[in-house]
Amino acid sequence: MTDSQAEELVDPGEAMDLSPRPARPARRGFRRWGPVLLVAAVLLVIGFVLWKVLADATLVFREVDDAVEDREELGDDRFRMIGSPVSGSPRDVTLDDGRPATAFSVTLDGVVADVIHVGAVSDQFQPEVPVVIDGRWVRSSDYGGVADDGWYFASDRMLVKHDNDYRVDNQDRIDDAEERGQYE
Repeated sequence: MTDSQAEELVDPGEAMDLSPRPARPARRGFRRWGPVLLVAAVLLVIGFVLWKVLADATLVFREVDDAVEDREELGDDRFRMIGSPVSGSPRDVTLDDGRPATAFSVTLDGVVADVIHVGAVSDQFQPEVPVVIDGRWVRSSDYGGVADDGWYFASDRMLVKHDNDYRVDNQDRIDDAEERGQYE
């Protein structure tokens, strides 16, 4: 660009304003708090997922004899119970609310507990084969099972040992329950 062209762009009669411009006010909206809220939301979701995983992982695993002995202190807390179904005890029942259920008794070391299971019953379910059931104690004199002690275990989830290839973390406990779960 030549000097003459530069002079045409700048009017010599006009002075160029070189004073500083006022600072723009800081934005206090989403741009500032957005990342903080996003991190907080992610941490909240991670905390919730960890709480659910740990809550399920801490479900207590009890044998029938221990569960019956500690029934009062267990109250209506959920836990897992292991035992062997008593021969001749499984039967279909209908609950007061009309739902179908399976009623049976489980034993371990000569201690018997009555069970009412709502949900699917495995094809491998059979007497004297250990079963792990999830549920809680309920006080009721309406059951009339083998134990008939005014209590039953309300179950909604069942695991049954089905063959020698079955492996779980508590395999030794299941094998032990099979040996000790004979009702006489």
